[in-house]
Amino acid sequence: MAHAFRRRPDGSLACRLDGEEKAILTQVAQETADLIRADLGIDAERDVLRRAAESEDPLRRLEAEFAGRDAREPSDSAVKRLFPAASEDPGLAAEYRRLGQQDLADGKLADLRTVMQVLDATGGGHSEIVVDDAGAMSMLRALNDVRIVLADRLGLERDGDFDTVRMLQQIGERVEGMERSGDEEHVSSDIVIAVYELLSWLQESLLRALD
Repeated sequence: MAHAFRRRPDGSLACRLDGEEKAILTQVAQETADLIRADLGIDAERDVLRRAAESEDPLRRLEAEFAGRDAREPSDSAVKRLFPAASEDPGLAAEYRRLGQQDLADGKLADLRTVMQVLDATGGGHSEIVVDDAGAMSMLRALNDVRIVLADRLGLERDGDFDTVRMLQQIGERVEGMERSGDEEHVSSDIVIAVYELLSWLQESLLRALD
């Protein structure tokens, strides 16, 4: 069972999570990172551009330089929430993406990677999670990004709407006589809701410890 974050005498922040909770957090962090990379085409494009930039052909190097300035517009609804358009003007929005989207994506992926590394370093059983202030800020940003993705999958318009989440759980518990396929979907939604609540509680706990 999870225990809230607290400030330790040495200035670090610590909480306790069991093995299943750590595995869930690692999985959703990895899936969020994979979603960002896939939707924005980060890994595939970087590999192609790297080879072109290292080419002996000056035209290929020039093409790589200009291609590297482009930024793919998100197509997944959750990734659109993570990388919203900076302007209602399509031209300005595209320019903002070209100038800043890659740096923003790099930062989000780095935060998610930090969370996975911190969790992985503690092993598989019930253990203490310890972070310094910089690690805590990375964890806060990563938890928020994962929650945004889950909120999108749950159809929540307002991120952090706990009342809506609990209402969805209660409705699901009261539904009877479902067909098997519908029942599997209901179980899947319950799992997403439970993970969403765990992330929300952990983020709030970390914020309080930082304050």
